[in-house]
Amino acid sequence: MKKNAIKILTTTLLILTLAFLTACSSDDGKTENTGSETSQGNNKVTIAAQATSGQVFQYLAEENGYLEEEGIEVEVVYINNGSDAFSALSAGQVDIISTYGTGGPLMQIANGQDFTIFGGYMVIGATPVFALPETEYNDVQDFKGKTIAIMRGGTPDNVLRGILYNAGFDLNEDVEFLQMKKNTDVIEAVRNGQADFGAVSTGFELQLKEAGLNIVMWPDEIWPDHSCCKMVANTDWLANNEELAEKLLRAYIKAERDMKNGQAEKAVELIVNKLDLDKPTVESFVYSEHMKYDTDPYRHSVKTMWDMMHKFDYISDTGVNIDDHINNDIYGRALKSLLDENPEDDFYKEKWEAYESNNL
Repeated sequence: MKKNAIKILTTTLLILTLAFLTACSSDDGKTENTGSETSQGNNKVTIAAQATSGQVFQYLAEENGYLEEEGIEVEVVYINNGSDAFSALSAGQVDIISTYGTGGPLMQIANGQDFTIFGGYMVIGATPVFALPETEYNDVQDFKGKTIAIMRGGTPDNVLRGILYNAGFDLNEDVEFLQMKKNTDVIEAVRNGQADFGAVSTGFELQLKEAGLNIVMWPDEIWPDHSCCKMVANTDWLANNEELAEKLLRAYIKAERDMKNGQAEKAVELIVNKLDLDKPTVESFVYSEHMKYDTDPYRHSVKTMWDMMHKFDYISDTGVNIDDHINNDIYGRALKSLLDENPEDDFYKEKWEAYESNNL
């Protein structure tokens, strides 16, 4: 049974539209209470997420008892509009946001928001670039002189711009970006010939096929580990709740271990039961070779994205030091504690090696 309850977040800064940014849910302010019912005080955390990409770590952590083991309670608030999620975080209505890319949080940080990235949810997301069947595409040079429909500031936008910049494009002269409000609008713009190409977020692969559109490029094949969804908190909140954040990451790392050790099908079933997504859609991203779930904050990839966004003028030089807004130590402690408890576990050993490579 679904455990979702309806909750409207009220603030002058925030209007929840929940119009399905990267999935199929249209519930307004849907929340889910999970974890230990006896948790009190500093053992509760509220996380905003998009109703897509499955929240696989959250669901497995709940189902397999890891939240209860860590003595924490998690409330998930589904907000499918990124700007609303950032407003909710800034206003303290949620403690953490987890599935809003990397570029969006970086733009917020560059504009003065005191946010800190401290964990990961995805390193890459399945963000296909597509076109009508008759549109010619051989390599990135075929984008020159074309119109690309996109949602400004999202992962598909930032990554594709970075790819074109590295390919020598003048992003103001060589290509036109048609900015849309929703992924479904992006699909329609390409379908009706308003744009030559489009790029959408996770969860739309089957919709593209149903619309008669062809996927011509997967960005991760050109820019591996480009940095997708990160866990982000207000810097002050994180400083005052490091132990809570560490417990959450321990639960999610254990869930990641389960998913990669044979529980992917279980994750699919949990997502189908928890969210308004059909099984083929869930399988399309859970099993996608272009989706890489990972709790690691990937500090180096975040900094690469930060530098790239400066190059194509999405971020101005305001003097912000991005190193002050990435905290990989909490994740490192969480992972090290699990490795110390399970010194012969290959998963934790490999994760520690990756942590050192990705962050230190």
